[in-house]
Amino acid sequence: MDFLTKEEVEKMIKEGKSLKDMDFSFAELDGIDLSGQDLSGATFTGAELRNANLEGANLEGAFIADADFSGANFKNANLSRAILQRVNLRKANFENAKMFKAQMMVCDATDANFTNADMKQTRLETSKLFKAKLDKADISYSNLRGVDFQKASFIGTNISYSDMRKAKLQGAWFEDVKAEEVMVYGKAPWTQGTKADIDIEMIKAPNWDD
Repeated sequence: MDFLTKEEVEKMIKEGKSLKDMDFSFAELDGIDLSGQDLSGATFTGAELRNANLEGANLEGAFIADADFSGANFKNANLSRAILQRVNLRKANFENAKMFKAQMMVCDATDANFTNADMKQTRLETSKLFKAKLDKADISYSNLRGVDFQKASFIGTNISYSDMRKAKLQGAWFEDVKAEEVMVYGKAPWTQGTKADIDIEMIKAPNWDD
């Protein structure tokens, strides 16, 4: 099976050819400029797009698995209903991204920036968002179960009606958050305008490990 090369993809972009529903599986596309491209329905299994520019790109319904998008720029991109599984998203930028009903599961988004992202009804189960920036993001009605949010920033964030059971919240900063009817074991760790002060061992529910 032949895999697309970076040169071939750049040629297609230059010629104005459609990239919609394209199969980029196992392609090595580090640093490629896909800004503004229609990549809806595309497949990126095993692909390498480190530091790629996807600003304003349309990735609605895309499938991304076992891929490396570390340092990628998704600013203003549309990832609605996209599926991301076991993807390296370390230091990726999702500022102002549309991620409605996206599934980002078992991904590593350490140090990623989700400022002002629309993440309503997302699934982030067991992903790592260590030290991630989630300021002013809307993550309401989402499944955040088991997510590692340690040292993450939640300033002006909406997490209402979400499931945060088993989420790791040590050292996370919560300020002016909207948090109505959030499912969390024990005492809610956010206090209006102050840093979360939580001893996870003290608040564990009996069914913590269920």
